[in-house]
Order: sequence, then structure tokens, then C-alpha cells
Amino acid sequence: MRSEKAAVQDFPTPEQINMKLVVPEHDTATPVKENEAKFIYDFLKTNKLKRTLEIGFAYGRSASHIVSATQSQHYVMDPFQEHYQGLGMKNMELLGLDSLVHHYPEFSHNMLPKLVDAGEKFDFIFIDGDHKFDGIFIDMYYSDMLVDKGGYLLFHDTWMRSTQLVMSFMDNNRKDYKQIPTPLRNIALYQKISDKDERNGMHFRGFYTFKSLLVHPLIMWMSNGKETPLKKLFMKLKDIVK
Repeated sequence: MRSEKAAVQDFPTPEQINMKLVVPEHDTATPVKENEAKFIYDFLKTNKLKRTLEIGFAYGRSASHIVSATQSQHYVMDPFQEHYQGLGMKNMELLGLDSLVHHYPEFSHNMLPKLVDAGEKFDFIFIDGDHKFDGIFIDMYYSDMLVDKGGYLLFHDTWMRSTQLVMSFMDNNRKDYKQIPTPLRNIALYQKISDKDERNGMHFRGFYTFKSLLVHPLIMWMSNGKETPLKKLFMKLKDIVK
């Protein structure tokens, strides 16, 4: 894995990033929230993590915070940049961070196995791509092979049933990971505490969970269809809560 760093430069702070970052007004729900990006920035700096990978890119809010925190090469994969007007890399250029971003315009289920085969290793992987259960599960499966012992997996959108089920699988089946508490409700952080998965070939523990059973359909209802005053009220309340 390449480890080159940028020439001596001033890296933008989270406040400077959020002032410059271009996000279309019609799609402010797609990027991570500013407080979530700030959490990632602070976490990476505090723990001095450098080798980072991100599944999902969109407008680059999380990627820009990651690069500014690590000041090191950051790998991202997203085959849908045309849907975001190419603003992921455009924002990186605007912030002077593009030289440290390596974008793979491929599906993660194609790219992650290639990185495994290449022997790449990471300290921190942010999983925020396909939000269907099978997509998140596959991203988790290969990310486990890529993250070093002591490294971290971060999941976004924990309000979704699909994410909660993947988390429940890890809690019930992957004792080589432990969940690290965070102050934010929509992210889940796991640390790899062992480089050995000691399950045998017959191991299985059920991982059904009731978490998000009501929240997921409620937010889907608020997000889709005709906008109503009631939906607007619920959306405002959702944004108020961290």
C-alpha cells in the first residue's frame, strides 16, 4: 500500500471543510452529518491512525475529514460518482486534499477482494456504501480481512434495520471484535481485539434483533412520497437529536 504524504501544507480544520464543501441543497441528507464527520476527525487524530479506507464517497465530507486528520493516503471506492456530479473529487481538489485521495470507481464487492489479494492492511475502515443487509455484510466480511489487530471498523446509518442486523451478527458471533461506545446515535464503532477468529466451521449464533424495528419504517415513510407538515415536523425532530 502506498504511504506517500503530501508536501508540507496546511490541512483544513473541520470548520474550514464545512465552509467550503459543496453539497447540493436538494441532497443534504446523503453526506454524514457535520458532528459525525467531526467525531471521525477527532477519533483519528486522537488515536494517531494513518492507514484508512472508506466504502462510499458521495460528496466527500467524511473523506475530507479523514484526510485532514491523518494527513496520509486515503482509499475510497464509489462507482456512482456521476450521480453526485463528480463532487467527491471536486471537493477534494477545492480543499487541496486530492493528492492524498485514491478513488476506485468500482463496487466494493469487486474492489475489496483485490485489496485482500494484494495484502493491503488498514487501521480504520468506514463502511457507508450499499445499505442493503447483504451489501453491508459483504463489506464487513472483507473489511475484517483488511483491518489489522487493534484497528477499527465504523458503520454508518445505524437507524437502518440492515445495519442493526450486521451489528447483531458481530455482537453474537465475532468475539474477536468489541464495540466501542460513541456519543452519536447513528454510528457504530468496533475494534478488532484479536487477529484470530476462533469459531469452528459449524459455529452459528442467531442474530435477530428488534432494534430499529419501528424506527426504520418510520424514517423511510418520512423520506419517501409526498411531503406533509407531519413529515416535516418528524424530520426536524430527527435532526435535533444527535
